[in-house]
This record gives sequence, C-alpha cells and structure tokens, in this order.
Amino acid sequence: MPKKQAMATSLSSGCQRILANPWIYLIVSLALLVCMLGARSLWGSEGRWAEIAREMVLRRDFFHPTINWAPYFDKPLFTYWAIVALSWITGTINEFTARLPSAIAGLAALWATVLLGKRIFSRNAGYLAGWLLLTSFGFLFWSRTACADSENLAFIMFAVLWYRAKMHKPNFLTFLVFYLICAIGAHFKGLPAAVLPVLVCLTEMIQRKTLKRYFTLSHLAAILIGLLVYLLPFVYAAYTGDGYGENGLYLAFKENILRFFSAFDHREPFYVYFYYVPLLFLPWSPLLIGALGEAFSHYKSLNQDEKWILHSLLIIFFVFTCSESRRSYYILPILPFCALLVGNLLVRTNTGDLWLKISMKVQQWLVIAASLLLILAPVVGYLMERHRGIVPPKGFTTSLFITGVLASVFFWLLLKYLTRREQDLNLCSRILPSLGAVVIISAGFFCWQQVILEQYRPYRPFLKKVRTSMGSNISPSNVALSQDTANVIFYLGFNGPMPVLKTPRDVKWFLNREGLRYMIVQRRYLKRSFSVLPEELKKHPYMSSPLYPGEKRKRMQLLVWRLSGPVETNKTGDFQKHVSGP
Repeated sequence: MPKKQAMATSLSSGCQRILANPWIYLIVSLALLVCMLGARSLWGSEGRWAEIAREMVLRRDFFHPTINWAPYFDKPLFTYWAIVALSWITGTINEFTARLPSAIAGLAALWATVLLGKRIFSRNAGYLAGWLLLTSFGFLFWSRTACADSENLAFIMFAVLWYRAKMHKPNFLTFLVFYLICAIGAHFKGLPAAVLPVLVCLTEMIQRKTLKRYFTLSHLAAILIGLLVYLLPFVYAAYTGDGYGENGLYLAFKENILRFFSAFDHREPFYVYFYYVPLLFLPWSPLLIGALGEAFSHYKSLNQDEKWILHSLLIIFFVFTCSESRRSYYILPILPFCALLVGNLLVRTNTGDLWLKISMKVQQWLVIAASLLLILAPVVGYLMERHRGIVPPKGFTTSLFITGVLASVFFWLLLKYLTRREQDLNLCSRILPSLGAVVIISAGFFCWQQVILEQYRPYRPFLKKVRTSMGSNISPSNVALSQDTANVIFYLGFNGPMPVLKTPRDVKWFLNREGLRYMIVQRRYLKRSFSVLPEELKKHPYMSSPLYPGEKRKRMQLLVWRLSGPVETNKTGDFQKHVSGP
C-alpha cells in the first residue's frame, strides 16, 4: 500500500474510532442534554408538569393530578411521578428537576438508537445515527423541555430494540417484556408508546413473513398482562378519587382515540408533517432528503433491514398524517428512524451516488452558511437596534459571534486536515467537520444563548419579587388570578388554591371583599373580565412585569394590584354589558 494511501486509511480509521467511541459520545450527549438545564424559567406547558408534581407532593396524593387544586388528568401519571421521584433526590421541584426526566429519557433514546443501529447495520452506522439524532434540533429541544414527548420516544425505541434483540426467541418472556415496556411507556404520554412499536414490529414480521409464529397462547397471555398493567393505575385512581371529578381512563380515550379520529383542537392541514419532519431533523434535513432519494432510487438493492427502517419511517409518517390532530412534536418518534436511515446509507454507500453526493454538498454549505450568519450577528443586531428599535440582550450577539467563529474554525481546520488528498472522500471527511461544527452551534444555543435570552423573560424574577412583597402570612384565597396559568401558580408557590376571576361577576366579588388582597392580571384581560375595574385603578397597578427594549406587544404583561379594602367597581358599564365579551 502506498504511503499516502496508508495515511488516508489511517485517518479514516481514526475518525471512525472517534465517532464510535462510547465515552466521547456519552460526554457530548450529557453536555448537550444537561448543561444549564435549569437556568431557564418555565415556558408554555412546562408549568403544568412542574405544578402538578408540586401539588402531588403537597397533597400527598399521587393518583389524582391537580393544577391550583382543581382536577387535571389530561396526561397519564408516570410523567409526573418521574419528577416527584427525582425531587426526592434533589430535595426540591424546580426547573432542573422538572426537565431532568426528559433529559434522562433523551439519553436513553440515544443509546437505544445506537444499539439498534449496531444490531441491524454496523457499529459505525449505529453511532453515526446516534450523533445525527443527538444534534437534530427537534430532539435536543424536546429532550431539554419538561414534557412527556422524550419519555414517549425512549419507550418506543426500547420496545423496538427489545423486539429486534429477541425476535428469534418468540416465547412468553419475550412477549411479556415487550408489552410491559409498551404499557409503562403509555403511562408517560399516551397510547402512541404502545401502538407505534407494534406497528413497526408488525411491519418487520410481514416483510419477513414470520407473522404466523406469533399466533400463540403465550403471546395472547402477555398482551392481557400488559393491558392489565396499563389499566391498573387508572382503575385505582377511579376507585380512590371520591369527589375528584375526572376519569383518567376516559381522558386517555379522549386524548388518544377521539382526538385521532375527530380532533377537538390542534387542527392543522394534512400536509404539515412534510415540513415539520425536516424542521425537527435540522440541520440534517438535506441528508435525510438525499437518503430518501437514494433509498427509493435503489430500493431493490436494499437489504431486509434497510427496507424495514424505510418502511417503519413511512408507517410512522402515515399514522400521524392520518390523525386529525396534528402538532410538530407529535411526530418526534420518527427522528430515530430518520437518523438510522441516513447513518447507514452514509456508511455503506459510495460517495459517487448522485443523491447523497448532492445532499452532502448542500449539507456542508448549510453548516457553513449557519456559521457565517452567526459571525455576522453583531452587525445584524446593530441594524435591528438602529432601524427597528429592537435591542438584543446584553452579550447575546457576542455569544453568537464567538459560537460562529469556533464552528467555522473547527469546520475548516478539520476539513483541510482530513481532505489533503482530493480522492480522500471517506466517511469522516464528509460528515465529521459538519458534525463537529453542529455540536458547537448546538452547545452555544442551548447552553449559552438561551440563558442570555432569559434577560427578556421576566416572569420568574418578577413573580418571585411579587411573592416576597406579599409576605409569608398572606392566604392564597386572598390572591386572585386572571387565569389559572400553571407557570404563575408554580412561581407563586402557595400551599393552597387561589381564586381565578374568569367573569366580571367574579371580579366584582373579589373587589367587594374585605382585608388585604392581591390581583395578578394579564393585560389582555383588562378589556374583558376586568372591564369593571375603575379606570384610575387600571392606570396605576401596584407592580407590573418589565418589558424588554423595543417590545410593542404588551398583551402578556402581568399587572398586580394591592387592595386593602372594598373597591367600588366601574360605574360606566353594568355587568350585562361586559359579560358577553369584548
């Protein structure tokens, strides 16, 4: 072997050792999933998970979830139990504890993907799929969010992995473990954790014509035990929930079955997943498109396992598209199969193949463009401040600039080092520079820029300041809210329910009470339920959440009034005039 060719082979082997090194993969995974996990305040639906877990601990009732001490059984129990269990270790329920179950589940899903790829393809394909999944935006975002989607993904992947590991031993134990994984997973988010693994495995059975092997009494017994395990928590909650008012099993049916066939919310066009999947798989969407083109154009040359991954991807896409209820994060379980398809084809396909050759070029230029855009962030920030009046948070554009420089330098140095020979187009020279740059960009965003952006998310420090100003002796019954927002309730941290003023009649009742009281109102409700407030009172709140420089929309601003006695309501409009809405 010529000296230069031997050096190129050595470089390729070294790069593959880096990609398939479990310790490097574990360290980077932990850094991206856990670093600064609790630095951000809760947003959106995260408050529901944190507040329900907090109230479970306060009420000593772990089977009847509540928000503001009112029943809320829209999601299964185990997702809250995971937060409660971790709170016994950390000693508190905060942002970090609320998000940690998702991060742990994300790590589990990553390793399940790697192990599945190693089992059906090769070690390099498995680890490359794991790296692609780890650095995909949708996976990282939802694995760092307090929700049940990451847990749902993890249990789906472990059920599929178990099936592939034990498919040649179709006995009672194999079936039982499979259905127990599905049943437990279904108690984190819902029935997709049970339905999707069955469909994916059924696809493999039909493809290999082994379906008849599974028509056994032991299989039926395992299904019945799995069903019983799934039903038990709901049955226990129903029999012990005197006066609770909600049936968890019915809500599971409503959220999973009725919503699928007749959506009552989350309605979006049937084609939304055609752009949601590429968005979730960013920045690797060009490679996904190239891999799909490669797979379809050379379908006959694919082996059984490659066809199975492709079919599984299509089945998952088809199922979620057929549902009338659609959201971007619903289809998160498709990402590991996208990563496995791409990872395997990159490892085994020649670089001369048209689809992957074009997609690899697009992929590299996309990473380069993203890095250059980050480098230009200070210029963009200056122009936005000068012409739009939007002032970026202090240090934000600088952090973007540094991240862009590091990603660009890493990309170009590694690319130059690996491709000093034109014909050296091995796996590493194609993907490793882009992968390294994306790791840097992802770490910069999730572990640095998001923390800086907290300067413009004032709810957490503002509500803690409000709570301190109230003093420790204030009763929660004397603190009223304009809506039962879980985030607000969580940060106020009362040990009892607070009144929620949803109508002008409710507002009048609270205003006419005696004693020291507080009202916390979002500005958007002033023209509706709180239209009975005296105009002078509206103009002079006791406290108001700060607005960031250049912010023009004030609808979400929190206003606080401190009342020490009965307040005369607005005389200019009676109740009947305002009760019908704006």
